Amino acid sequence: AARVEGGGVRVEIDQEPGGTRLRAYAPDLTLDLEIPLPEGHESLGVVVPWGPRRFQYTVKDVGRPVHGRLVLGGAEHEVGEGAFAVLDHGRGKWPYSVVWNWAAGHAPGLSVQLGGKWTDGTGSTENALFVDGRLHKIGAELEWVYDRSDWLKPWRIAGEGVEVEFTPFHEKISRTELGVVGSETHQCFGHFGGRVRAGDGSWVTLDGLTGWAEEARQRW
Repeated sequence: AARVEGGGVRVEIDQEPGGTRLRAYAPDLTLDLEIPLPEGHESLGVVVPWGPRRFQYTVKDVGRPVHGRLVLGGAEHEVGEGAFAVLDHGRGKWPYSVVWNWAAGHAPGLSVQLGGKWTDGTGSTENALFVDGRLHKIGAELEWVYDRSDWLKPWRIAGEGVEVEFTPFHEKISRTELGVVGSETHQCFGHFGGRVRAGDGSWVTLDGLTGWAEEARQRW
């Protein structure tokens, strides 16, 4: 279990063998979600080495079912049909300054997870395709091409076995500047297109997947 509270916001995460429960509370907001772990569901765990005494272990768990409710401004919204959850677990020690890209998308029976920049040159990647819950690891480093002056233009993500285009429809910006500590994230939600090669060499099209692609710059 994990709990955090501050600035009028409280978040509670309970992890059990059968799934995860996520609850959050803030002024005019209540979120209560159940995120079951289907039998046979696979996820990608990667150790990224930066040196003999510094590493980051990350698990990106894409395409989990989710159901529950969101109460916002007194209006209740059901979370369920058509929704999916992505869980991001990490352990380790980050460098003071780091930049990463991360994209995740899902449709029934198909998910994709793509990353870059922060793993470049380490020999590790966090890229994978999931077909009917089974993991197909992608070992290639990827090139991310996007317009930092217009985040809503199409993004291109490419490398050996990866030919992906991402078309955003919404941008979420998060910024914090506290002197030596700072953060800026541009997270764009949108639709995926293109194709990714599975472990058996066949190409799998991503048309119809919905999710996000982001750039994050951190000093911490």
